[in-house]
Amino acid sequence: MVSTQQEKGDDRALHSSDFPVTEFFLHLSTGAKFFCDEEFEKAISEWEEAAKMRPDSESAMRILGSVSYQGNLNDVPLVGFFYALSANDQTGVAIVRKEHLHKEVFFKEGWIVSARTNKSEERLGNFLVQRKFVSQSLVEKMALQAKKKGVKLGTFLVDNGLLLAKELRELLDFQTKEILCDLLSWKEGELYFFEREVEDEAVRYTPLDIALFAARRALDFSTFRKMVPHNKIIFHIPPYIEKTKTKIMEELDANENFVFSLIDGKRNIDQLIKFSGDDEIFTINILHRLLLMSLIEKSKDIGIYEDTEFEELSRFLKTLLEVSRGVMDELRNELGVMAEEVLDRARENLQDGYDKIFHGVSLDGDVSLDANKILKNISVNYPNPADRLIFVDGAFGIINHLLQEMRDVLGMPLTKKVIVEIDKVKEDVLRFYAESPAKSKVLDALNKIIAQFPE
Repeated sequence: MVSTQQEKGDDRALHSSDFPVTEFFLHLSTGAKFFCDEEFEKAISEWEEAAKMRPDSESAMRILGSVSYQGNLNDVPLVGFFYALSANDQTGVAIVRKEHLHKEVFFKEGWIVSARTNKSEERLGNFLVQRKFVSQSLVEKMALQAKKKGVKLGTFLVDNGLLLAKELRELLDFQTKEILCDLLSWKEGELYFFEREVEDEAVRYTPLDIALFAARRALDFSTFRKMVPHNKIIFHIPPYIEKTKTKIMEELDANENFVFSLIDGKRNIDQLIKFSGDDEIFTINILHRLLLMSLIEKSKDIGIYEDTEFEELSRFLKTLLEVSRGVMDELRNELGVMAEEVLDRARENLQDGYDKIFHGVSLDGDVSLDANKILKNISVNYPNPADRLIFVDGAFGIINHLLQEMRDVLGMPLTKKVIVEIDKVKEDVLRFYAESPAKSKVLDALNKIIAQFPE
């Protein structure tokens, strides 16, 4: 984090009287007051009026790069100050402190491009764990390794194949918005601005973009919570929507599509969150959009039904992950770090985009966490309900490739030892799992794997 004691240069104290008395800035400051008072509709109205005006930089407060600014949120309108930085095309960092909390907002040529915080709930590592990309222990381990290498955690995870570049961009966008949405609600705190070089550009927003996003999101969430006060509420699809469900799903985005496909009149919100692999706010925002489109309705029924589909998918997914991890454990015991190269080749040889299913799955961590990661990958890349069992095909491809390399490098005796263990898993599935299309598909995959390596 940037220290307010580190920066040198002329200091200037900021006060509300420094800002121009114009209709535009009146809308900005009035909207900020409404936002802090949780009158979100009024805040949106004020900021939308300000957005229509778009005054040029001549009407904004003059910000000089050679001067360090400081003020207090009791007096200085934060959105107004951010707009002044934007209108003056400033590059540097705005720092806001309150007691032990510390937030930094980075500007580049007037655009908000990133944000940082010491608030643990808003750190990237927390969002990674929250969205089940990695475990808490793994993110702590990766953070230490990234620090030793002098790179940021997100970059380190992408470089090591635990996160897609697209996923990192989405997380950084989400993180920046979370930091700023919370900051806009602060009623007190010390404010500073220092000119400095800014290289990172995670996002590109104007202050009004962020302000309107924060107010609209807060309004959506508060409105939804008035209608749906807790997560035991169950939704159903109205009969007239069921008739055109297939056509409707073609018009939804991938995330909306997946959540919509999960709504069956039995799953409550907690179960929808669990099945989708997303966090609570993300899933609730999707449900709110579906409600606004009249595609779903609240059921009178409230409670917890057993989600048999989710439980079955999770059970088979964990079974195949245990098989995959068993094969990898043998390879790691014999080959050491070279085993990871074998796993990389197995992923590269997957057909039909199955590699997307296993992105970020290491096959050496918590099986439940890996299962959640795969469910999330499926929801993003294969939202169609018909593709729910696609992980079986992907797992077959990975296990089969790992075993072929094991046979070629380490010989048939060790490979047969592993096949014996896989055969035991197959017998357990045959005896103890209820009959279903999923069971048939998993048994078929295990039989094919065993048949590849006869006596």
